[in-house]
Amino acid sequence: MYGFAANQNLLQHYVEVFNGEIIAMLHPYQFAIDEENAKRIMEMYDYDWTDDEI
Repeated sequence: MYGFAANQNLLQHYVEVFNGEIIAMLHPYQFAIDEENAKRIMEMYDYDWTDDEI
């Protein structure tokens, strides 16, 4: 999973909490989260409160 954080503090949060890796190629706050950690995020945030599917 790749993304862009809104600021340095949020980038650090993604690195520390979700084991993200700073890429910073296209944007100073660009990050990547590997497959295994992305899977854990999806399992943790399963959106039980809605019928929407991811």
